[in-house]
Amino acid sequence: CHLHRKGEAIGSLCKPLCVDKQIHSLTCHAFHAGKEAVFSAEWEGTRMVFKASKKASGENMDPVFWLDSDGAKHYPTEDEFDTMVRNVVVAKLNLTISNDQLSRLSHLGFSRAKAKSLMRQVEMQNLWFLLQDNEYLCSILYADRDIFPQLLGTCGPFFAVEYVDPVEMSSSMMSMGESREEWATRLKLAVLMMDLLDELETNLAEPFHLCDIKMSHFGLTKGGQRLKFLDLDSALPRTVAGHMTADGHHCTRHEDCDFFDCRSKCNAVTSRCDLPVTNNNFQVVCEKIFLGWTLSGTVIVPGLLMSQHTPSSLAALLRLCANPDTDFNSPRAAVSEDIKRRLYATLIEMEQALASDIV
Repeated sequence: CHLHRKGEAIGSLCKPLCVDKQIHSLTCHAFHAGKEAVFSAEWEGTRMVFKASKKASGENMDPVFWLDSDGAKHYPTEDEFDTMVRNVVVAKLNLTISNDQLSRLSHLGFSRAKAKSLMRQVEMQNLWFLLQDNEYLCSILYADRDIFPQLLGTCGPFFAVEYVDPVEMSSSMMSMGESREEWATRLKLAVLMMDLLDELETNLAEPFHLCDIKMSHFGLTKGGQRLKFLDLDSALPRTVAGHMTADGHHCTRHEDCDFFDCRSKCNAVTSRCDLPVTNNNFQVVCEKIFLGWTLSGTVIVPGLLMSQHTPSSLAALLRLCANPDTDFNSPRAAVSEDIKRRLYATLIEMEQALASDIV
């Protein structure tokens, strides 16, 4: 709001937040490391989460303009700015965008700022900060997929998305009770998780790797019929994730090449990280969420699908899924299509059988 009063921040949420004071019930959060989830708030009955782009978080970033020898600011032309926007999306998401997508990224909502006007210069600067943010980009480019939180608006270098209840905070979902109803709830959640992973793997221009998988990074929509992935800073297209693990740096062990949960291998001949991501989302979810925390092959902290109701056939499938090549240390292999199909079919069958029993 201080930036807005100085004329340096514009966007659809500035007026309701800073002038009309319609956005209320502010609550501070830090949902996950690396991203400032500044606060959640209410606006006309809708709960939203305000997030800070890197600039708003205090990180140094190049401005959209350049300074000449006299210290005068020079802003890009509209064509130059369009090219800059396209280049950012290619670099961050390996995606060539359509003219319609370009229009949505190069302007703020229903902005009518005229080219070369002071308002357009402020808009370009605000947009330039927002465009560096993976979450902002994905929220706009994949809005029609309903797999990430919806973008609700912006104000300067801040943006707001819909509030989706993180699964970890839904006590009924993670109740450690052992009733059949609670087991049915766990099965339903596991199926929804596999549905989301399948969509990320098959329905986008390029499969997405979720490089930081935690229970709380999945959010349950109202009605409980769909999951969304909340930590978009760690959601990367396969090519981009591959650049992270195959960046050529020196390694002495496989773990040196990992990018969080996106695992790779150290080249034994060159001692360099030169391989793309070798595991996949299904492997990590089976290992960290479905199976739980293991030590020397023994489950120490039970996961979502480990309870007194877990049949031995499901437990065996989960171990196969969590460690496809029976690696001694961190599993590095991707789950095969066959294991995925068998696990999904098993969960659906168990869920349906349980539903008919409970009814």
